[in-house]
Amino acid sequence: MNSDAPRPSPRAIASLLVLSCIVGLNTVDRNMLGLLLPQIQQEIPISDLMLGVLMGPAFMIVYSVCSLPIAWLADRTNRRGIIVSGLTFWSLVTAATGFAQNLAQLLAARIGLGMGEASNMAPASALIGDTFGGRYRVLAMAVFAAGGPVAIMICYPIIGRITAEQGWRAAYAFMGLAGLGVATLTLLIVRESRVDPAHAKAGTPAATHAASSIWRATRQVAGTPGFALLCLASVMVSVNFGAMLAWLPSFMVRLRGLDTATTGALLGTYKGLVGVAGSIAGGLIVTGLMRFDQRWLAWAPMLFCLGIIPAELLLLFADAPSWWHMGLAADTLLMSAITPCLFALLLSLLDSGLRATGVALYLLIFNLVGQSIGPLAVGMINDQLSAAWGTAALRSSLLIAPLSAAAGAALLLALAARLEKSQAAPG
Repeated sequence: MNSDAPRPSPRAIASLLVLSCIVGLNTVDRNMLGLLLPQIQQEIPISDLMLGVLMGPAFMIVYSVCSLPIAWLADRTNRRGIIVSGLTFWSLVTAATGFAQNLAQLLAARIGLGMGEASNMAPASALIGDTFGGRYRVLAMAVFAAGGPVAIMICYPIIGRITAEQGWRAAYAFMGLAGLGVATLTLLIVRESRVDPAHAKAGTPAATHAASSIWRATRQVAGTPGFALLCLASVMVSVNFGAMLAWLPSFMVRLRGLDTATTGALLGTYKGLVGVAGSIAGGLIVTGLMRFDQRWLAWAPMLFCLGIIPAELLLLFADAPSWWHMGLAADTLLMSAITPCLFALLLSLLDSGLRATGVALYLLIFNLVGQSIGPLAVGMINDQLSAAWGTAALRSSLLIAPLSAAAGAALLLALAARLEKSQAAPG
């Protein structure tokens, strides 16, 4: 990775902060269903299996499939316009979710949300990749990734309070209005960039045209050295992340005896404050280590995955609050540190003109397989075990998360070995 890229401009930094806000809304809007499940189930009867479908495949399949054509279009047109249009659409869908009266309407809302949110991650990541170069790119992705936990920290307690006072429907209306406000801010601040900062000093433009067809672009991305192995490792991370994020609120209510407002405040603090610390600290540490060897982009998340295993076992099985709080903090810290490493590595592998398409293909695999399997598998296992074990079944069902982290660590070790071999190759 080139470390000689110019220092980012104030406009670039401001744009990054706005894009971070958008990814925060993206994170909250898709995951608030997990926080509001107890209240929703009081009005709309839904089995744990169908909840797994709503939180996993109903959203992720649509999100992942739509991401690829939208990203290909973003590589050829205006990425900011696509981001704003998508944010506006999914904010309206989020507000409309509060009017759902049955399972079919919730399902339609999740599908619509998936379509809208498909416009964000790939175009925004590509925009950041073209705006920030070298080691600044790792830090930029850390700030971008921090948008998720910051939004959870701010919004989860608010959602919990609104739900306690006015019901879950009002919480969806609030988040929809917030999204429309950020869409306006994006139009005022974010600018398009088509020059890779790694070439800016020499005045060389980045690759400015994407492949002539979506299929050709997809083949070029899939053939990028290291891309397939990175996707496999990320799928395992995604299974872990999806399972824990979707079912942890229910775990806290069913097995820890917390109410929705308390759960929202707790997860807002940990997934927010600790998550931000993990993302930024991870970016800073890996940025420093990359001065010595770029393989730290694979080594660091491998070590983070290994650390997640004991953290989640502590979270799930410890009886003393001080111990499971420690597990929750460690799990959040380590998972938040993984994300900027994986995305920075992905962007470093891809040519500028293929970045949005490449990120979308990565997310297609990451989400369609990983985040669909995670929530759905937990729901299926829980339905099978709950007759005999009752509420305690959820603890055993969530063991899929640390097992996935172990598999992810092994695959990241293989990726680091591949990078070592490519570094050693002549030329």
